[in-house]
This record gives sequence, structure tokens and C-alpha cells, in this order.
Amino acid sequence: MVAFGRRSACSQSVVFVLNKWGIDLSELTLQAEAALQQIQLMTMAGKSPEEAIWLLHSLKIDPEVVEQASDAYFKLVEAIYTPGMGDGHVIQNPEWKPWYDGGTFANGTWEALKEHLEGNPKWAHTVESLDATSQAVVARCADPHQARSSVRGLVLGYVQSGKTANFTATIAKAADAGYRLFIVLSGVHNSLRRQTQMRLEGQIVGLDPVNWISLTSAQSDFGNPVQALPLMAGSKLNLLAVVKKNVTRLTKLVEWLQLAHEKGALNDCPILIIDDEADQASVNTAKDAELNTSVIHAKLKQLLDFPKVTYIGYSATPFANVLANPKDVDGIYPKDFIYSLPKPSGYFGAEELFGRAVTEEEEQDEDRVNVIRYVPDDESAGYVVSSKVPYSPSVSKSLAAAIRWFVMATAARRVRSGEVAHSSMLVHTTFRVEPQLQFVPVIKKHLKALAAQWSSGDVEEWEEQWNQETSAEPAENHGLRTIGFGDMSRTVSDVLADIHVLADNGVSTDRLIYGDEPATVIAVGGNTLSRGLTLEGLISSFFLRNTTMYDSALQMGRWFGYRPGYADLPRIWTTATMAEDFRFLSDLETSIRQDIEAYGDEKISPSNFAVRLMLHPKMQVTSRLKMQFAIPAEASFSGATPQTTYFSHLSETTVADNWSAAENLIGALGTDSAVHEQFDSGTLIARHVPVDLVLTFLDDYAFHPNSEMGHGVLAKYIRAQLEHSYLESWNVAVIGRANPNEGKQATLGRWTFNPFSRSRVVPASGDYPIQTAYLKAITSTSDFSVDLPVSPKTSAKIRDARDQSASPLLIVYPIDKTSKPKKDEPSGTRKNERRIALDAVGNLVGVALSLPSAAPRSLPTDMIHVEVPEKMAKSTVASDQDELGDSLPYEDTEGFLDEVSLDA
Repeated sequence: MVAFGRRSACSQSVVFVLNKWGIDLSELTLQAEAALQQIQLMTMAGKSPEEAIWLLHSLKIDPEVVEQASDAYFKLVEAIYTPGMGDGHVIQNPEWKPWYDGGTFANGTWEALKEHLEGNPKWAHTVESLDATSQAVVARCADPHQARSSVRGLVLGYVQSGKTANFTATIAKAADAGYRLFIVLSGVHNSLRRQTQMRLEGQIVGLDPVNWISLTSAQSDFGNPVQALPLMAGSKLNLLAVVKKNVTRLTKLVEWLQLAHEKGALNDCPILIIDDEADQASVNTAKDAELNTSVIHAKLKQLLDFPKVTYIGYSATPFANVLANPKDVDGIYPKDFIYSLPKPSGYFGAEELFGRAVTEEEEQDEDRVNVIRYVPDDESAGYVVSSKVPYSPSVSKSLAAAIRWFVMATAARRVRSGEVAHSSMLVHTTFRVEPQLQFVPVIKKHLKALAAQWSSGDVEEWEEQWNQETSAEPAENHGLRTIGFGDMSRTVSDVLADIHVLADNGVSTDRLIYGDEPATVIAVGGNTLSRGLTLEGLISSFFLRNTTMYDSALQMGRWFGYRPGYADLPRIWTTATMAEDFRFLSDLETSIRQDIEAYGDEKISPSNFAVRLMLHPKMQVTSRLKMQFAIPAEASFSGATPQTTYFSHLSETTVADNWSAAENLIGALGTDSAVHEQFDSGTLIARHVPVDLVLTFLDDYAFHPNSEMGHGVLAKYIRAQLEHSYLESWNVAVIGRANPNEGKQATLGRWTFNPFSRSRVVPASGDYPIQTAYLKAITSTSDFSVDLPVSPKTSAKIRDARDQSASPLLIVYPIDKTSKPKKDEPSGTRKNERRIALDAVGNLVGVALSLPSAAPRSLPTDMIHVEVPEKMAKSTVASDQDELGDSLPYEDTEGFLDEVSLDA
């Protein structure tokens, strides 16, 4: 039987953490260090810092020693609460009273987890980051020693980036800090709950079974564990429950806690609620949500109403959470803090796979990996499911390539590592269950044909694809050993024999469960594979599932994550449209994190300022029921450096009209502005240019439909700023080549320039229309400071200098129509292979801007956020509506865990 006696804080040593946060200990005496430990021990036992310091004085300890110790203690707390600690960024309530000093027991839960992770090669390198980021999260929880407390927070991660690892570390440290009951709301599907349960059992409960009890198991969700009730009031044991967001399960949990509360058991039982995938099912999706409440949201609010509760939502797509009703004081709007986790090293996300807007230097340094393969529109149309036409799936040319690549990449990975590991392929074309089930025998039949082809020695098609793919994304770019076709071929037959094909959905009996034995699997699926659940060793994806919502699209990207030892091998087959949507979502992720960083620096809390979300012309942020409290916001170009990267290079009309617009602008310079010629560097600068000239140019210039400056949005922003007397006087620069290029001069106004060279990115099949040239970047970082009195070297310093000058800059780039890839670049490099000649019908005009930061909020329809109230209000009305938003019904087949064993 488990002993009810919890380890006493006063009898344990505390792990000293001052040096970790860079606090100078050089002047701290040994006596002061000992006194500092005593302060930490007493605060961990529930005393306030002031009480602990008073007790030290009462023990007649040298006042100077106590003063040294107390100064060091408050420096430590200040360091932990500094926004940006742990390399993340946080918006928090400036009036929040710090309570957490970061101390952990030498034999506590965190130290056990830390030792466990350090002994695992897969996790050892993450411990330092986990330590810092979990510290930052726990520091913003409610003080568990207060009589009553309530905190609502949100942690923003990246899809499959390690959010579970962070909240596992957060649970461990919160337990050491005094929290007792841990409720993890783990999505809506059995598979994700089971996966999370097993993870926490292995890394929390199993490492310290004497002091932890699990109220749920891998096989059974929450039932009615009556035997566990005495544990809450009669012991200091920690309790863990991993529960689905299901009405039945949550009802049982609420009733169990209400019974415990009636018996006074929760008065000394601080609760930490971790809401994994917090944007799914948790947000109120009832119609007319100001008056009504969906059932799951109502149950969640009941959980939050107990005496000592901290609620932390975790999500990589928190769009619904930041658009939740901020006026509902009982709701889940993150009124106390929003913490953005740093992007981990080695992580492949939307930016790494699909790219984003960059400068030329950034393109050279951070060119995205070449793993996207485009499925032609006519081919993808064959996978569209219609209720009017019988569906008969087949293996198309692109799907055949994806399956063949899965076999070869899995074989290469085995050769490289010398072992067999989990390896997966995703086939996701529809959310409908029946077509998924129909796909399984079709793929199995195709695999038999592949096995026969390989056995017969007919491998020409295989070898050609292998050579193309390994050249497109060389292993050496990732510091990995190159595997030749011959070496890879040795294990192909074994891989083909190992492949298991299954459909994972709400009705299939053959589900995707990774055990101890390595699995090589092709998973056909939909919603159950679209959120939370990890596909181990995902190496090939065939993804045609169209969605119009930001959060759904990002969550479906099961290919995001880590690929240690095989970063060169993953491939994604999808459409050009979907790839473009993911590129937009990459910029959206960057925009959200920039807002959090900016608001954190300005010490603005989530209750006073709302995170803004960019709008897409064809997509919506999340389901409409989750957006009931969204209002228009400014699509701000404040502090931005937008540039044109898409060009209609084959349209004679567009090319000519844009050149004419540039000629009119440059020709007018000098009339009301001071022109400074710098032809030694190929640059012309005009200062104090009237805004009317700039607006005329922007109105006349035909931006490509894909441009962020298109659709008149940039001109609207400038006109809105004029109403506040901003952006009235401009600097205009024309930047060409410094070195003359004989025979290729071009005239703008009364000046002659040497157009610079910008080749275009190779358009893969269906990437974008043949009439479009995508240049990826036309600017250099130094271009944005060309008009400044000093030339800062970094983008951040240029932005600061731009703000000080308050002068906006418009840059015009004449681009040589015959631009070719750089000849001096070493052959065989990734960038050189992906670029071809521009071949435009005429010289192009590129445009870039550098705009100072401005305060006015004026654009009405290009971004949204919630309207934060001056004072939080309490909602009073609820209904029994049950709305899961974009989630489909699923079958809850798990058992109920009623009997909780107290045996060690």
C-alpha cells in the first residue's frame, strides 16, 4: 500500500537554480547561500517571501546575511518573470504578483523527469530548453498556497513541435511547487487520449509511483474512482487524470470533484488543468454564444469554478482561443497570459517546408527544403468524393510515386541507421470514412504489383526517381551520409514485406497504434489523423484534403516535426493551391508571434490588447461559430518591409504598364524633392517626395494577385495614416546594379540605370501558373537603410533607425528581363538547381517599402481580433447545446476506470 506521508519540504534539499538564469553569485557568502535556500524551502512549503525573511530575522541570523539572501531571492524571481525568459515571448498582466522562485526538490518530480530525459538520446538535447520554457509557464500559474486563485493562460507552440513535452515538464514542476491534482484534457479522440496517458504514465507517474496516483489508464478514461476521494484530503499524493473532451467523461469528472469539494477536499488541493488541443471542442460554439453555452464548454467552466484552479490551454493553432469571448470572466479567454514557445532546433514547420517572404540574404541562408511535389489539378480532381457519383479510388501517377518513394526512403533509412524503426506514410484525400476504407485494398494490390516489379529486376523507374530525389534534396545539406541506389536496394524487399496498410477513422477496427515492435505502415485516414496524433517516422505524404480553415489546414500537416537522421528523406505530394495556402499560414504564424513579442515588450496584457489574425481571400480563420466575437482590425504595414516577389512576366500589358508607372514616378522627382545621385553604387535617392506621387504610383502599378501589397490594401493603409498626419513625406530610391552591364541599360525619367539580375524559382508541375514568375526575394537587408544617415547591419537595428527617422521609404528595382541564375554559384547546390532564367517579355519593375512603426488603427477588413472589454463581465446564461465545431462525431469505445489501485 502507498504510504500517505508526503515528503516534507522542510526535510528536503532544494535544487539551486540561480546560476542558470545568469545571476551573479560572486559576492554571495556561504552563509547567504544557506539563508537563500531556507527562503526557497519555506516559500515552497507555502509561506510568503516576506514571512520567510521575517522568520530568518527571528532566528537572530546576521541581518546583513538575510539582506544578501533576500536580494538574491528577488533577483531570481525577477529573472524568471522577465518576458522572453526561456527564449519564448509572453504577454502577461503587468500587475501579476510573482510568487515562484523556480526551486525544485532534489528528489522531486522534475528532477526525476530531468534524469529520465537526460538518459534518453532522443530527449537529452531538449532538457535545457524544456527546463527554461516550463519554468516560464509555471511562473505564470496561480500561487497554489493562496486560499482561492484563478488563472487563465495559453501556450502557443508549433504543430508537432513538443507541446506535450512542455506540459509534461510543467506538470512536474507544478507538482514540486505545490499543485496536487492534474487534469489533462486530451482532445476528443480515444487514440490521442491513450497516447497522452501512456506518455504521462511513463514520464510522471511511473518515475515516482510512491507519490503519484493515476485516475485513468491507457485502456480506460475517467469513471468514478470513489476510492481516490480520501487521497485528496487525507494525503499529499499527486493525482493525474487524462480525460477526453467528451460530455459523459467530463460530467463524471465534474460530479466527482463537486463531491470532493462538498467534503472540503479541494481546499488544500490546487488544480492544474492542461487543455491539450485547446482550440478543439473547448471554445464556446453555441449559436448566439453571448447568451448560450455549448455543453463541453459549460462543463469546462464548471471545472474552472473550483477554489484553486489554473487553466492553461496548449495549441499550435489557437485562433479560436484568442477569438473567444473576453467578456466572459468564467470562460477560457487567456486573460492572464499568452506564452509563445520558441521554435525548437531541428524542427520542420510551415516556414521550413513551404517558405515565407524573405530578403535575398535570408533566401541564401534559409532556403526552404526541397520536399514538396505538386499533384496536377486534373489528377487531384480524380480524388474528389461526390455523393452524386460512385467513388472508385485508384493509384494515380503521383500516388504511385509517393508509395514508391516511401518504400525506398524507408529502405535508405534502415541502411543509414543500421536498424529498423517506425516508418509511416500518410494518404489523406477526404474526411469521408467509406472512401478511406475503399482505398485500403487498392493500395494493397498496388504494393503486390510493386513487389513483383522489383523481384523481376524491372527497377529503371525506381532508380530514376531515386536519383532525382536525392539530387533535389542532398543528404549532405543536412550533414547526413549519402545512400546510393545500390546500397538502398539491399533492403527494399524487406520493406515491401513489412508494409501494413490500414484505414484509421472512427469506424475502422484496424487502428494506428505504435508499439514496441517497429511498424512500417501506410495509413489512410481523415479526422483521426488530423490533430494531435503523431505518425511515427512519417516519410511520405499524399495530401489532397482541401480545407478552407487555417487551424484545420495546419493541424492536418502531420509532416511537421522532427526528422533526426533522415531530414533529407520526407516528401509531400500536394496541390499548388494547398502549398500556397501553407505559405500564407507560415507568414501568419510569424505575424502572431511578432504581435506577442511586441505586446510583451510594451507590457500590455491580453485583457487590454488582442492578438490580430491576418485574413486570407479564400480561407477563413476557423469555424464561424468560433468567430462570433471577432471584430475587424488593421492589416498593419506598421514597421513592415513588404516586397514584390510574384510577377506576370509574360503579360506585355502588365509589364509595360508597370514600367510606365515607374517612369512617371521617377520623372516627377526633383520638382518638389531633393534628389541625391549615387551612381557609383547604382542608386538614386530622392528625399521629401510628396505622398501623392507615391500613391499615384501604387494605384497605377499592377500588383500580382499573390502579392501582399495587392488588392489596394497598401494604398488603403497609407491613406488611413494620412488622416493622422503620418507618412506625408517620403524618400524614394531606385536601386540597380553597381557595375555597368553593357547593352542592358534602362531609362527611368531622365536617369539611366543598370537593371539587376533576379532569376526565377523553378516552377514544379502545378506550382503556380506558367504566366507567373516567382523570384522569392528581390531585396537585400542593406537596401532598407539606403536613405538613412547610418547603415545598420541587422533588420532589427534598421527598423529602430527607421522609426527614429519617421520617414517611409519606397524602393524601385529595375529587373533585367534576361536574368539568369548566378554562374559563380557552385554547381550542384540546392539553390542553383531550383532557379531558371527569367525570360520576361520586358524589363520588370520590382517594388519594396520600409515603413516606420505607427500607432493609428484604421484598416477595417484585413485582420480580425476580439474586442477586449474595459472590465471583464460575468456570463450568466447557459444552454444544453452540444457543438463540437469542426469535429465529427466519434465512437467512445474506452472503458471507465472506477477502481483506482492504491498498491505501489
